[in-house]
Amino acid sequence: MCWHQPANPREFLDLARFLVLFSGNLALPRQVSRVKDNMANAPAPGQAPMPVFVDLDGTLVRTDIAQEQLLHALTNGACLAKLPASLAKGRAQLKSDLADWHDLCPADLPYNDDVLSYLVAEREKGRPIILATAADRKVANAIADHLGLFDGVLASDPSRNLKGAAKLDAIRTMTGGGPFEYLGDSKADLPIWEKAARVGLVDAPAKAHGAFGDISVDLTTRPATWRGILRAMRPHQWAKNALVFLPLLFSHVYDEPGTLGRAWIAFVLFCAIASSIYILNDLSDIEADRAHPRKRTRPFAAGTLRPAEGALAAVVLLALSLWASMVTLGAGMTVVFAIYVVTTILYSVWLKNYAVIDVVALTFLYTLRVFAGGVAIGHLPSVWLLNFSLFFFLSLALMKRHIELLRIKEIGKQRARGYTVDDLEATLPMGVASGSLAVLTLTLYLNSDFVSSAYAAPRLLWGMAPMVMYWIFRAWMKARRGEIGHDPVVFALRDRVSVVTIGLCCALVIAAKYIPLEGLGQ
Repeated sequence: MCWHQPANPREFLDLARFLVLFSGNLALPRQVSRVKDNMANAPAPGQAPMPVFVDLDGTLVRTDIAQEQLLHALTNGACLAKLPASLAKGRAQLKSDLADWHDLCPADLPYNDDVLSYLVAEREKGRPIILATAADRKVANAIADHLGLFDGVLASDPSRNLKGAAKLDAIRTMTGGGPFEYLGDSKADLPIWEKAARVGLVDAPAKAHGAFGDISVDLTTRPATWRGILRAMRPHQWAKNALVFLPLLFSHVYDEPGTLGRAWIAFVLFCAIASSIYILNDLSDIEADRAHPRKRTRPFAAGTLRPAEGALAAVVLLALSLWASMVTLGAGMTVVFAIYVVTTILYSVWLKNYAVIDVVALTFLYTLRVFAGGVAIGHLPSVWLLNFSLFFFLSLALMKRHIELLRIKEIGKQRARGYTVDDLEATLPMGVASGSLAVLTLTLYLNSDFVSSAYAAPRLLWGMAPMVMYWIFRAWMKARRGEIGHDPVVFALRDRVSVVTIGLCCALVIAAKYIPLEGLGQ
């Protein structure tokens, strides 16, 4: 079932046909400028036009549909149980079963508009356009029916995997051994390109470039794999892992040998482990992301990164990070990381769908970063810091849900993640109350005997209370106005006022520890 209908490729095709018919000069991107040179190769009067065969995965669409369908099967209990038996029957049968288990929505797929433009232009010149793919026939037919562009379809069925030489044989049979043009993207297409009269290269391997004479299309549309992986790692989210430095700040052990270095190692490893989870989350949310106005540009949803590439990157990144943690920070820190990984996965696949439980889980994950910072440097955070973190991050988690519900209400929906828009009236007072409890915890801490004995000028710390109070209530007001992004923690570490507030609080902590002021001490 298709839950979202983006710009329909049929509308795109109609517009492209109009441009071809009435402008006489279809404006194609720079990468396909060679198309103009090939217009002189139009068939002579009475001569049958040469057909164009186009591959599906990586050519017509930017992603690999079979990989996405396999990913769906691996994350679906019922499909996963059937997978071994299907695998035993061969790749062709597996593709057929995957197509049966997965409800494909052709309208949401990331089509390559440059390829579509070229195919429309050639079809307007009377050339037959054939979809020739190793994907299962059910998938190919669904896409062909959606686009309304093709004069024929060649695809795999349970008895034959139409790839490489098998696809070439099918093309030769259809053309009767006559000349044809083929657009493809992978090494498996090399034998087909070698026999084609004209060649179309779409993100093709390096060995394909310069190996063929008559090239109709030469497109490079995918960024380097490492760039896609880096973007999927969400570096902009790394700022929230700075929470691991809080125990270092309040324990005042900056001058102990190796302590600062261990804190930095914990920060880097937390970023790497969190990024591996982000990649896995994006893999599980490909279809939902494509239906989202902002998330549809993420690498997997946009097709700029294949699912297999992302899965490999996530597994390697996670394994290396846990190994590095064991080697550099010890077993205790590795256990903390393992708890974070398990909790995050549980949150992503289950807990996030239940109201209130989800914000409690988020609060735990934020507080766990603070606790991890203490484990890394060998100075566990005080009960005061953990209590403050509990209420403060609960307020931010509720703020996150409040912002999501505001956006859901704006687009006319009623439910999201176990909440309804009516819960806006509950999340606001709950969040403000949690923030107020964080301020209360801070003031009780500042009035404790621990602070009086640990700081040279403990009363300086009271300057933190109004600043924290100001920040919490300001953040909630901005959340109500829709002026905070989807993640309040990231906002807190990027907003100019927030950064100044954090900086002043840190300065007060250091000053109160090392600068005894007469009249402000004991």
